[in-house]
Amino acid sequence: MIPRVAAFLSLGLALAGCASEGGPPSVSSATSIMPVAYAIEADSAGPITATTSYSRQALQALFPGDRIDVIQTADETGVVSALTIFEEGLQTLMVIPTSNRREIKAVHGAGLAVAGPGGERLGMTFRELGMDRGTCRLGQGPWVGMAVCRSRQAPNVSLVFDPGEWSEPNELAPAEVLAEGRLQRIVWSPPGA
Repeated sequence: MIPRVAAFLSLGLALAGCASEGGPPSVSSATSIMPVAYAIEADSAGPITATTSYSRQALQALFPGDRIDVIQTADETGVVSALTIFEEGLQTLMVIPTSNRREIKAVHGAGLAVAGPGGERLGMTFRELGMDRGTCRLGQGPWVGMAVCRSRQAPNVSLVFDPGEWSEPNELAPAEVLAEGRLQRIVWSPPGA
């Protein structure tokens, strides 16, 4: 459970900064102040495509002027190093390498300035997005207990929801609990990967 908490701490801090006093952040406050910088679609994650190599140089060419740092994050296989793009100081995309570290395994939309293929934004609830529990599976590894759901618009994009107080990590949260789960990650895998 600790890796899961660490992996999503940065999102919690970002949302906390958008919260109105005395209550949880609302989707409108979290997303209306942050314009979309990058959209994740079936064929790309912002300017990243299936032909983009995993290297700082390749990413810097696509994101001129943005800071790119290596950070530790979690995916379903464990804690991994990722080249992370920061736009105006804010984390937007985390690029995860394959085991050979030359190709891209996945790109995680991990900032409020990222939108999914259906306009999904981090912090939105399962209910707000009109998600179907039948498109979801239980997360593995550090994402145990999370709901990993297929995007309706892009089969190679997953939407990862935290079910909140659901205390059965080995079972997908029931529909009424999952309805309030908040989107934590938008995960793009290169088409055909």
